[in-house]
Amino acid sequence: MRAEHNYKHWFWGIAIPLVLTLIDWPFRDILTASNILMFYLLGVFFVAIRFGFWPSILASLTNAAAFAYFFAPPIFSLAIAEPENLAGLAVTMLVGAVTSKLAENVRHQARVAEQGERRASVLYRLGKELAEARLETEIIEIGVRHLHAEFGGRNTFLFPDHNGQVDYPDEPPLDISLQGADLEVARWVFQHGQMAGNGTEIFSDEAAVYMPLNGSTGTIGVLVLEAVNLRQLFSPEQRQLLDTFVNQTIHTLERASLAEQAKEATLKMQAETLRNSLLSSISHDLRTPLATIIGAASTLETDDHLNEDTKRKLAGAINEEAQRMSELTTKILEMARLEAGEVVLNRQWYSPEEIVGSALRRLDKKLKTRQLNVNMADGLSLIQVDAVLLQQVLVNLLDNAAKYSPGGRPIDIAVETTPFGLSITVADNGPGVPEALQQKIFDKFFRIHPESAQSGVGLGLSICRAIVEAHGGDIQVTNRRGGGAVFQLHLPFLECPPTIAPEENEQMP
Repeated sequence: MRAEHNYKHWFWGIAIPLVLTLIDWPFRDILTASNILMFYLLGVFFVAIRFGFWPSILASLTNAAAFAYFFAPPIFSLAIAEPENLAGLAVTMLVGAVTSKLAENVRHQARVAEQGERRASVLYRLGKELAEARLETEIIEIGVRHLHAEFGGRNTFLFPDHNGQVDYPDEPPLDISLQGADLEVARWVFQHGQMAGNGTEIFSDEAAVYMPLNGSTGTIGVLVLEAVNLRQLFSPEQRQLLDTFVNQTIHTLERASLAEQAKEATLKMQAETLRNSLLSSISHDLRTPLATIIGAASTLETDDHLNEDTKRKLAGAINEEAQRMSELTTKILEMARLEAGEVVLNRQWYSPEEIVGSALRRLDKKLKTRQLNVNMADGLSLIQVDAVLLQQVLVNLLDNAAKYSPGGRPIDIAVETTPFGLSITVADNGPGVPEALQQKIFDKFFRIHPESAQSGVGLGLSICRAIVEAHGGDIQVTNRRGGGAVFQLHLPFLECPPTIAPEENEQMP
């Protein structure tokens, strides 16, 4: 194909001067010899720019013969009688040769620039896709596709298995993946870190080229590439491009591996921190109720002289501390379920009054000595929520308000609906939350005063945030003027709330 391409170039080196001769012949009596030579020189320029240096030299020689035979006296003879025409022809041939060489240099530089631009474009597309890849399988797929598109041959990446032996990956191969690689050759290349296969001195009878993937910590795998055009593959430009392809893929694989290791290390650190926090909190909050239960039970068991009033008090203490342990266990299990994503919201349409009333009934004993100021806005819309979980949020907020505010101070509850959703506010008259801790207070196992007399492991507010965010809402805390914390949660409307026609009250006679 290339030889045929060159033959066409040589053909035009003869054809262009002949065409110019046919054009100039009718005007031979009008045009001077210098004009005709300029036309021939233009033809040499065209051939040089379009077809290269040597076809332009052929065109220049053909011009000389045509000018001597058809236009320089005596015509129809290759002899040139006038020295002026001979000098003009010589100058024209010299100028044609020089300009042809310059044109050839320009064409070469243009080809180099075009190839450089194409390589830059190819590397940009490869780098862009690799930068967006996160998984090792995605990176390998991108590398296989780009190598096949650029070098034409099927290819595959081989990596060591858990036994350290280079083998095919477990993922299903692509249509353009190479499946006939010699694993023994690949393992030799992996062990020695040297190229082998077709075009090399090692295992040269192989049909493919085996390249080690040399990373920053050593050889991490082997690239096997079919040698479709061995001469082109090992040309300096293509070899440099291949090395760049391979190096970008290697660096991306190492980046993904390091990111995975960092993620695992972070998860281990978080798990260790969580375990320590859990053990610390549970050991503190279980030790006190367990000690109380054991002491009260031991007294009931060994002391036969207790009166009925003392027995009731001891039994009440056992019941109260057991209830605290039950609440603690429930919160830990609830947090584990929410963190694991196992909770499926059972969304139904409920009235806010019903949800708030249910939460207050659950805390009737704890709040019976408290003044509760409940402010329900008129015309509250229905809200589509998981009522059980939302009640748990209100129970936790009200329980916190009761724990961390003086017993004689009221707790304020405000409920309103806006065009965007439901807003519930729970405010107490306690010490409030330091501004620097208003975001951290929703973290698991976080307590402002870890050694305070109040029981708890710091899971209540974390559970509240998890439930509210599962509904697509948000919860935040601020401090009120005069002291106290204000917890406000907002739940958005996912659908337009249904309307309920008001019931007509029957008139009593």
